[in-house]
Amino acid sequence: PNRKRAKVAPSAAAAPNRKRAKVLPTARGQAWNEAGAGKIETAQQTHAAPSSPWPAAWFDIYAKSEMMKRYMHEEWGFEKRGDQPLFEKLCLEGAQAGLSWATILTKREAYRRAFHGFDISKCAAMTAEEEAALLEPQPSALPAEQIVRNRLKIASVPRNARAIVRLIEQAEAAGGREPAHGHFDKFIWDFVGGQPQLNQRAKGEPWPSTSAVSEEMSVELKRRGFAFVGSTSCYSFMQSCGLIIDHPKGSPQWVAAQQRLQRRSEPTKVKR
Repeated sequence: PNRKRAKVAPSAAAAPNRKRAKVLPTARGQAWNEAGAGKIETAQQTHAAPSSPWPAAWFDIYAKSEMMKRYMHEEWGFEKRGDQPLFEKLCLEGAQAGLSWATILTKREAYRRAFHGFDISKCAAMTAEEEAALLEPQPSALPAEQIVRNRLKIASVPRNARAIVRLIEQAEAAGGREPAHGHFDKFIWDFVGGQPQLNQRAKGEPWPSTSAVSEEMSVELKRRGFAFVGSTSCYSFMQSCGLIIDHPKGSPQWVAAQQRLQRRSEPTKVKR
């Protein structure tokens, strides 16, 4: 009983006062902990996602993913010009029918691969065999790497491309100056007088899904042979391409759009 035991060095877990070596967090895992007065911790330690680079906005309730936030902050409501960009967006709005835009947005690159980057001439030349091939499932591909395999929606892309080719041919046959952004661009933007329209919808007011202009656009597009261009799809198309600016009145995004339009209307000063 009086025999002395050999001393054993305490382990790190049993020695709370013992200083541990500092471990620097990796850049990938860093997260700012405000409660820690500027202390840097890893996201794994705090269980917090890295902060979003986007400021708070009225559409945050809808834009859950970073991809959707980026889209809303950088694309939605901004003026989109050119035959090819407008053709792409019109077709993607058609693909969205009955689905959510978030679903189509995650698949946008897959659509670009499937439809030749939405090159109008190449899409117009697509064969029935090419369309049928796009209906075949791809078991090894992730959902985001596959387009929506709907026969009518797939067929609508080459159909719309051919309608644009006819529109361009008719415009060129009529003569006149070539529009700055293309004939299809002019056709679309003429529905709003060639300028974005800043709506006056206050926050909390019901959000329309159609308008008199979207009805008119839908009727004319259908008359020219376009598909999946109902009034609701046309209204969404107009919102996303900046033909109409539908941010709630007074929101930071609405104010920024108003300032852009005001700068445009100001006469250009000539330097002397």
